[in-house]
Amino acid sequence: MTEKLYYKDAYIKDFSACVLSSEETDGGFDTVLDKTAFFPEEGGQYSDTGVIGDAKVLKAFEKEGIIHHLTDKPLAVGKALECSINFDERYEKMQIHTGEHILSGLFHSLYGLENVGFHLGADEVTMDINAYLTEEQIVRVEALANKVIYENVEVTASFPEAVELQKMTYRSKLDLTENVRIVTIGEYDACACCAPHVSRSGEVGIIRILDYVKHRGGTRITMTAGIRAVRDARERYEIIRRVSGLLSVPKTEIDRGVERLLSELEALKLTLKEERGARYLSEAEKIPETEGNIVLHYENAGFDELKTLANSLISRVSGILVLLSGKERDFKYLIVSKNKNLTEIREDMNKKLSGRGGGKPEALQGSFAATLEEIKAYFR
Repeated sequence: MTEKLYYKDAYIKDFSACVLSSEETDGGFDTVLDKTAFFPEEGGQYSDTGVIGDAKVLKAFEKEGIIHHLTDKPLAVGKALECSINFDERYEKMQIHTGEHILSGLFHSLYGLENVGFHLGADEVTMDINAYLTEEQIVRVEALANKVIYENVEVTASFPEAVELQKMTYRSKLDLTENVRIVTIGEYDACACCAPHVSRSGEVGIIRILDYVKHRGGTRITMTAGIRAVRDARERYEIIRRVSGLLSVPKTEIDRGVERLLSELEALKLTLKEERGARYLSEAEKIPETEGNIVLHYENAGFDELKTLANSLISRVSGILVLLSGKERDFKYLIVSKNKNLTEIREDMNKKLSGRGGGKPEALQGSFAATLEEIKAYFR
């Protein structure tokens, strides 16, 4: 079994190890060392990366107690090599994983709830709590979690003996009985976990709950912590700053600026709709009375505008009036007639023009995935 150096020291950056095997596999070379500080893909988080000798470690995974490193080139078996992990990346994950323990421990102690899922990705971190949470509960737990950070309590990891383990109270997603590693955060949490953590809660820096939604009978929380939380805050501030400039309002009044902009936009949309409707009707008045069918296309018309046009033109078309909006192969239609039973052509029309829709004998509405010429030819 691979000796796991990260259990002895979560802060280890560089180490020397002997290559036991290095075989070609999908995406690179499967390299096994006698010992490693690379934490594998486990415990809900992605693996460490770095280098072994002159080979890049793309990811690591564990199988039957052996940690496999996917490297970009083969390495000489039996040779001792200098290894180095990307510690900045590792430390970010240590901060976040410790922050997740703090949050989960508080949800458990305050409300008797369990964390039933955790994903620490390169871009997003989520945790699943097995009950619906209120905004009040979320705000309370986030505030208390940051209080735990300010207290800078000790974070320890140990492998208790079986007898001792039976006496302990700790959180665990699995029913574990041996080689159980317990991560303890002061008096706030004790949890079975295999991942590296910071040594004191103060190193987490800050915990932020960014979002929460109902998920499979519980609540999925999106969170961040530490360096990532600072980076996230900077990105959000830059967005606020730019939007503030675009709206010409103070940063603290962006919501009012957006409300004003939306109100102005709605007024402009209403004015445009009225002007467009008046233009459509003006054009419709120029259409002569006809005994046959007629197809008219108004690309930007809404259904209400098509309906107004239909009411205006129906008395001048003895056959079938076809009104279309949209573009080629993506038309919305309103078809009316004062003399024809449109349900008699509905099935054939939709079949030949790749249409969907229906209605009453005097009016049909739906869509066509055909060209304008194909539609005109059909009704010709």
